[in-house]
Amino acid sequence: MTKFQTFMEKYFMPVAGKLAEQRHLKAIRDGIIAVMPLLIIGSIFLIISSPPIKSWAEFMSQYAPTLSIPVNATFGLLGLVAVFSIAYSLAKSYEIDGLSAGVLALSAFFVATPLTEDGNIPLNLMGSEGLFIAIVLAIFTVEVFRFFNRRKLVIRMPDTVPPSVWRAFTALIPGAVIITIVFGVDVLLTHWWDLSLHDIVATVLRQPLEMLGASFWGAMVAIILIHLLWAFGIHGISVVASVMAPIWYSLTEQNVAAHQAGEELPHIIGQPFMAIWWAVGGSGMVLALTLLFFLFSKSRHLKNVGRGSIGASIFNISEPTIFGAPVVMNPILMVPFILAPLTVGIITYVSMAIGLVGKPYVIVPWTTPAPFSGLLTTGEFSGLVLMIINIIVAMVIYYPFFKMYDRQLLKEETADATDNIKEEGKSE
Repeated sequence: MTKFQTFMEKYFMPVAGKLAEQRHLKAIRDGIIAVMPLLIIGSIFLIISSPPIKSWAEFMSQYAPTLSIPVNATFGLLGLVAVFSIAYSLAKSYEIDGLSAGVLALSAFFVATPLTEDGNIPLNLMGSEGLFIAIVLAIFTVEVFRFFNRRKLVIRMPDTVPPSVWRAFTALIPGAVIITIVFGVDVLLTHWWDLSLHDIVATVLRQPLEMLGASFWGAMVAIILIHLLWAFGIHGISVVASVMAPIWYSLTEQNVAAHQAGEELPHIIGQPFMAIWWAVGGSGMVLALTLLFFLFSKSRHLKNVGRGSIGASIFNISEPTIFGAPVVMNPILMVPFILAPLTVGIITYVSMAIGLVGKPYVIVPWTTPAPFSGLLTTGEFSGLVLMIINIIVAMVIYYPFFKMYDRQLLKEETADATDNIKEEGKSE
């Protein structure tokens, strides 16, 4: 264990730490998070139009086309909103004008988007299909904008001019260059190969990454990485999601579209699977461990941690337990902390793959308590049952390690109490 810990601290942790603080990845993560309210609102209307109760679903079917309007207006704008929010976040990290960068990135996104034969904007490219080119164009826009600002290749206005006016003129020259480059590349691609920038990015980035992100092995590797990072004190989901979140959201939007069309859902892996199903109580299926502390611990420390953390854990906030027990840098609890979510992830994936439980397609707030989150994300009561089973499985995995750690702490507390009594006796 000592050799493994030394290896992790020497080679793995520095890379993970730098990755977590990488400017562009943080901007992508923050930009995607900005889309979350829209997706949750859309999911609410999706649940209303397709509730898990059969009789209610039959009654609501007549209103489904109308209720699909807010769903399309939220999920269907994933790429459009992301290009602005990612550019805004990245620009703010450079301390340049985020609003101008966001507007320019949005304009570049529309320039790169091919119109339909009728001359209309294709709505499918505004959603998940346009998410990856949104990321590329947001980063490109901000870097060009920053290049011109650093070299002062912008129009300068007198100090007496209001900020809103001089900001607009500051963005004029870099904006013209950005739009010209994107337009020129798009024209050349269309003229020579009958392709668009969307096609190129989809071929080079979106399709390979979605194949990786949608796979069972891709999900299992992500789960292991998240919990390895957490075990050494780094917020694992923040690091991994900064890379994978666009893929997971894109896969979920495809499930939403399939559900609305009455088709079989194409993906098991997506944002609900990766944010909800193996993270009951937070990363590590920590609700199971917190329940063991709360119900069965004999040591005073773990009993207090259980009492203090149970409320937060019910709403999937794991930090009080992870740092209170602690799980971080704890060789006893690190093993089940990784093993429990991995096992639950496998059970969940297999259950969905063989049709025992429906594939998840609804995005709910990550604070939604279990097992209701299982019901809401799948739209089936079998999802609720499976989540209860998962919690029990996680408790079984944690139990022998919990007992070992509880006995160790109890022994230490008893020894400390004996020493205190002896000290008091000597003082008397």
